Amino acid sequence: MTPLPTAPTTLPRSLGYAGLIPFVGLALLLHTSGSHQDFLRHALLAYGACIVSFVGAVHWGIGISTLNKSHLGLGWSVVPSIAAWVALSIDKSGSLVAMAAILVGCLAADLKFYKAGELPRWYFRMRIALTTIGALSLIAGML
Repeated sequence: MTPLPTAPTTLPRSLGYAGLIPFVGLALLLHTSGSHQDFLRHALLAYGACIVSFVGAVHWGIGISTLNKSHLGLGWSVVPSIAAWVALSIDKSGSLVAMAAILVGCLAADLKFYKAGELPRWYFRMRIALTTIGALSLIAGML
């Protein structure tokens, strides 16, 4: 297995934190805009589904680029997308909370992958911050 990088480059960190803009922006718009609430709520939920799928895709990339014999990460990589699809299919009031829970669940899975040495420390630490803000934005969209 190729050694994991010990420090992030500026680009992954910048792109990761820039990915919070739609979460925070849509959550703020939901609380400051008097109109288009259903559209904004759906946009927030849909963005959450995209990010959850992206988080799973990280493991797909790792799985196909390494010779990891367990294939656990490759198997896991499709779970977030399926879970996000289910969350998109449930009622309005529960879908944002469900998506936030899925995002946090993905972080819990990433903790196991991090402890197994399959994710670099910088990535996992960044994921904690991104997941916290993303999940709180999703929950704020419900209030």
